[in-house]
Amino acid sequence: MMRWFHFSFTGSLALLLASTACSIIERDGQCVTLIGGGRYCLQSSATIVPFEVQQKVEARFNGQQETMIVELEVDAAGMRFVGLTPFGHSLLSVNFDNRTVTTTQPADARLSPILLMALLQIALWPADTLRAGLEAPLRLEERDGQRRILNRDDVTLTINYIGALPPYKHIKLDIQGAAIQFDIETLPESATWLSDRER
Repeated sequence: MMRWFHFSFTGSLALLLASTACSIIERDGQCVTLIGGGRYCLQSSATIVPFEVQQKVEARFNGQQETMIVELEVDAAGMRFVGLTPFGHSLLSVNFDNRTVTTTQPADARLSPILLMALLQIALWPADTLRAGLEAPLRLEERDGQRRILNRDDVTLTINYIGALPPYKHIKLDIQGAAIQFDIETLPESATWLSDRER
């Protein structure tokens, strides 16, 4: 049953992220073509206020729904992402050390770990840092509780927030034109700011 869940979730996630892109081109271990076109290059975590959080992620695509528990840690050294089943079994692990992205537990050959990290940064990074990673013609629009990524005049990604500051209480990420939604809920009392001793 657990093995089936592993392939079900990671296979579905790979299809979610790859099905609407003809190709995902990675360069220098940091840049990726986003769904809907345009490129984003991962930005350093050195200027981000360190935090760690556990979240529940529900992914919806073509009438399917999958659930994963995510453990995310961000500090000056980089980003570390672990995906778990709701029962606590590891599905995938991805690390960005501010230079390259590596995965110690590949989930699916179609799943781009750089794209996964890019979506996390687009959702969580401060606007100025995020803009530095967007290549023309992509641009960011931000208002209270919402940010949008546009490719020229077409909205390709919309993110709505509840709560203040990363990691936020609730995030809804919609990939326009692909019928893909991620509902991300921070689990109670899981978000912590890292002390100087822990960094």
